[in-house]
Amino acid sequence: MSDLGERIGKVDRAIYETLYKGKIEEKNIFFSQVIPGNYKGSEWDFTEITVRAIDQEAAYRLGERINNDLLKLKQDIVITPGESSDNDLVYNISTQGLHTHRIRLIYKKDWKKPSEVLPKIAIIIDDIGNDYKLASSLIDSNIPVTLSVMPSSAYAKDIAEKARKKGIEVILHLPMEPKNYPDVNPGPDALLTKMDERQIKAIINKDLKMVPGVSGVNNHMGSYFTEREDKMSYVLKELKKRGLFYLDSRTTSNSIGFRLAGEMDVPAAKKDVFLDNDLSTKAIKYQMERLIGIARYSGKAIGIGHPHQVTLDVLREYAEILKTDLKVVPVSELVN
Repeated sequence: MSDLGERIGKVDRAIYETLYKGKIEEKNIFFSQVIPGNYKGSEWDFTEITVRAIDQEAAYRLGERINNDLLKLKQDIVITPGESSDNDLVYNISTQGLHTHRIRLIYKKDWKKPSEVLPKIAIIIDDIGNDYKLASSLIDSNIPVTLSVMPSSAYAKDIAEKARKKGIEVILHLPMEPKNYPDVNPGPDALLTKMDERQIKAIINKDLKMVPGVSGVNNHMGSYFTEREDKMSYVLKELKKRGLFYLDSRTTSNSIGFRLAGEMDVPAAKKDVFLDNDLSTKAIKYQMERLIGIARYSGKAIGIGHPHQVTLDVLREYAEILKTDLKVVPVSELVN
């Protein structure tokens, strides 16, 4: 993770820990915007958090606590008042000169009755195929994850077959060219920008045969390839012919995959949160809370994790919340 990413992550966690110390119930915390950004090659997310406070006095107290706790980080953070109204307080937070967060503390009393429809979440586990034991644990975990299987992995077909028998959705984790290729290698059978339409089609056909029965495709790496509209159009054209959806993993803030899929009438969705870029338990839990907060605000959210034991452990810890407060669905239910 870049230095910028680490600093923004510390701000994220400090804000959320302050909310918990203030005994704000989870149902009153919403991630109302998460917008990918890019600065000098570093990927980061602008995040707007909306918090429902009891009254104006409580909102002011909470704003002061957030301000004080962020200043304790002793890094390049600037907190300024935003454009507020009679119903809210707004704080803008800049990290290393970038506007990285907005916090809205709302204290109006005329909240609408919460929807009785549970928010939907899809959890995709990428890079499946080389660890059969861990993949089996995921399949048997009773958490309805979607498995994204690498085409040239050792157990691709076996895992895909077992997952489908258990009613677990399987998609193809299609390798695509990243930036800094070939120093960063997406592995065998990857799509490269030097390929023409015929070559791209042949690779897709080959990869789909290695992972039969998939309902859709998401990109593995691809931070360079998914920025190329001409190349992505060949991919989406092939998916459309096969009736497959495209999930944009958003490995770059400049990905055009989701937008282009909409223009080409290809069913598509895009990732909201990567769960485990930081493999500490605390960080993964924070990302789970972030995912849940987005779902509570917008009604749905998509998270992507990887086959790490710590990720599986956190998912198990959240199993009860996922079962009672949300509806975990296959990602195919969230495509447009």
